[in-house]
Amino acid sequence: MQKNSPLYIQIMEIIKEKILTGEYKIGDFIPTEIELEEEFKVSKITIRKAIELLETEGYVMKKSGRGTTVLSNSIFNKLSKAESFSSILKMEGYSLRKEIKEVTAVFNEEDSELYQYFGEKCYKIIRIYYLDDVPYIYFEHYIPYKFKLDKDTIDNDASLYMLLHNNQLYISKFQDEFFIDYPKEDILARLQLGSEPLLGRKRKSMDSNNNVLELSYAKYNTKVHNYIIKYEI
Repeated sequence: MQKNSPLYIQIMEIIKEKILTGEYKIGDFIPTEIELEEEFKVSKITIRKAIELLETEGYVMKKSGRGTTVLSNSIFNKLSKAESFSSILKMEGYSLRKEIKEVTAVFNEEDSELYQYFGEKCYKIIRIYYLDDVPYIYFEHYIPYKFKLDKDTIDNDASLYMLLHNNQLYISKFQDEFFIDYPKEDILARLQLGSEPLLGRKRKSMDSNNNVLELSYAKYNTKVHNYIIKYEI
């Protein structure tokens, strides 16, 4: 939480933190406006602004006369109004399974992009997504070397954004670049493919000060499924 930000934003972040950590579960009613006014010692207008922000980001839904209900505890809500690709696949009836292959500390060359963002050392996480048990997406994630991390401490289904969030690294925006990629043979082997171009994606996830908290590269086997983006208007 940014202490220099307006009160309603600080309160919104506190309530959101309680949603993300499970204190307020999906389907629960959060405290009433009157209860929140008493808890935070602020005006009704301040509380309403905080609730409006949470509703805009998709965490809660307010119904007149009934209260405010928790709709989602996904960190992705804040990052985009687009529906997440994983949720699209699941809604289409596919089984999506994640598997962490490697978690290693890497040393970065001084003239590299990784050094620019993370300094001399960072973590590298390799994951593969399986669609109906067929290798579908190969991921390489690079994140700051600021907390203890190894393959045994990460759950396969864990959200990388939530992992960063739980270690006080707060993502507020990201930038995606898509391109035609020509992966190395070992990556193609992991995807059970021969020598051929794939859809590639580079993502930079940043905090509110534009510091890069995650750099990731994804390779998509579009023979299995095309990449889809759905937006709400």
